[in-house]
Amino acid sequence: MLNIEKYSLALSNFITNSDTPITIGLQGEWGTGKTSLMSMLYEDFNQRKIACSWLNTWEYSMFKGPNETTPGVLRGMLEKLEANCKSRNLWPNQDEKSQKIKNLFTKTTKIVGNIANQWVANQTGVDFKNAISDTSKLINSVEIAEIKSSISALINELIQDPNIPLDRVVFFIDDLDRIPPTEAVEILEALKNIFDIPHCIFILAIDYEVVVKGLENKFGIKTEENEREFRSFFDKIIQVPFSMPVGTYDIENFLIEKFNSLGIEIKPEEKEKYTKAVRLSIGSNPRSLKRYLNSYSLINHLKAIEQEENQLQGDDFMLFVLLGIQISYPKIFRAFTLKNNFTTWDKSFGSKLGLNPDEIQAKISIFGESELLDEEWERITWGICQTDSYLKSRAFTVIELLNLIRSTFPDNLDEELANAMAFATITSVDDSNESKAATLKIGNRTIFSGFEAKIAQLESEGHSEKSISNYSNFWKVLHEKTKLDSKYRISFAEYGASFNDDSKIGRGKQQLIYSRNPAKKSNGLGIWVSLNFGDTNELKSKMEKKFQLDSSDGLSITPKNELFISDRINIDYIKLIQFLISEIN
Repeated sequence: MLNIEKYSLALSNFITNSDTPITIGLQGEWGTGKTSLMSMLYEDFNQRKIACSWLNTWEYSMFKGPNETTPGVLRGMLEKLEANCKSRNLWPNQDEKSQKIKNLFTKTTKIVGNIANQWVANQTGVDFKNAISDTSKLINSVEIAEIKSSISALINELIQDPNIPLDRVVFFIDDLDRIPPTEAVEILEALKNIFDIPHCIFILAIDYEVVVKGLENKFGIKTEENEREFRSFFDKIIQVPFSMPVGTYDIENFLIEKFNSLGIEIKPEEKEKYTKAVRLSIGSNPRSLKRYLNSYSLINHLKAIEQEENQLQGDDFMLFVLLGIQISYPKIFRAFTLKNNFTTWDKSFGSKLGLNPDEIQAKISIFGESELLDEEWERITWGICQTDSYLKSRAFTVIELLNLIRSTFPDNLDEELANAMAFATITSVDDSNESKAATLKIGNRTIFSGFEAKIAQLESEGHSEKSISNYSNFWKVLHEKTKLDSKYRISFAEYGASFNDDSKIGRGKQQLIYSRNPAKKSNGLGIWVSLNFGDTNELKSKMEKKFQLDSSDGLSITPKNELFISDRINIDYIKLIQFLISEIN
């Protein structure tokens, strides 16, 4: 899905035709796809004249001390090689040859086992870290030579057997970034003593930062002065470095395929918008993106089950972006929990966060004029980013992402932020007391007791007479209908209202019509007619015919098969609601 086949093919061809021995390092941070790339190579090599041995190093470090891990890894490499060869009928069948291979295998594993036993038995005698700090020693040079000789003889017998179509062996060493850095370095110290065995290729999934942390006991904290020592250690182990090409990953394809597998539909015209949100938040790390999509899928399942009758669930894209901010920029998300609408972040809000707005302005002045810093909320966002080492380098990316949100929701930003935050906070990991209190507050939605109270709210928020008139005309007719038939009920909430049929049984079956608050720019209403109402496609056709409309006039069917009537549609709202009432089943 990431379109990395070309890299797998290039590496496969290189390894198949290269001289041996050679060590290749697949470099990249956690979650960048090193294991996936190695899996593609492993699958390919199993179709060629190449024996494979795949080792997950963390499996050998679980519940073991570092002195037991390295011998376990060495033994595991041989056992995995044997298992791979036998599963592919590449293990010798002739008695004499088979016995020789078996004897070499037993001899090598016994040597490694004795080393492990020595370490366990003589806990106060052998210091593993010091014992292997000299690259010529594992325990001593005799044992190293014996291990290399046995492994070399074993592999040579396999390669030279005329009945076995093999010309090389590839050892895959995975998950070094999942074990403590010092243990990862110790394993590398030991393994590099056997990296020069003929016919062998070693492929290491490795994170350079893990190596750096593991070497700090030896070289101290990495600085510009000693960086060369760290790099020299790395270069002595790796002959061919290959950095994972995360910047070239096909994120859009990966995103859409994952959405499809989760049962989430993204319209073709929205693909670019979703992809941009990913690049401005999570980036190209596949594992982080999978976590991102799993959180999004979980919330969507929750929305489907907990569909409230008195409030629309909010826009999917808004929720998607907020979850990306939550995962990638937790400090920014914390600010959202304190004040949803980021465009209202001002000097007062900045002061509450412990920022000095005047100091921020002075520092920003060095950038000159910038369209990403010309509004107060953008400057406050930049200031928040300066308090975190990671965010500091991503400040303009964060601001660009927030501007993407604002441009997507120019008329109803407040409402969509509030709706999405009510769900996004469910997957938040934040131990600040302020954030916890704000999260509880977000969950408490305001429900108005009647039609008059709702109109008073709109007036207090500064809606125009025209927009309030449109809203009143629409809901007043439905309000009267509830008085005539007790099975109908209206719920007026902070950002919208719903018309419900309480005679219908089942979760989410009651809501017939929902409208959000009137838009301040168009003065119109955004209205959703649910499937509970009836056949929405048929209803759309009737509306188009009666009011002489077409889809370009603001009528559309949503992915949930609701009929959406845009706030910009040119229809008298009294006539519109009278038509809808006449169509109620």
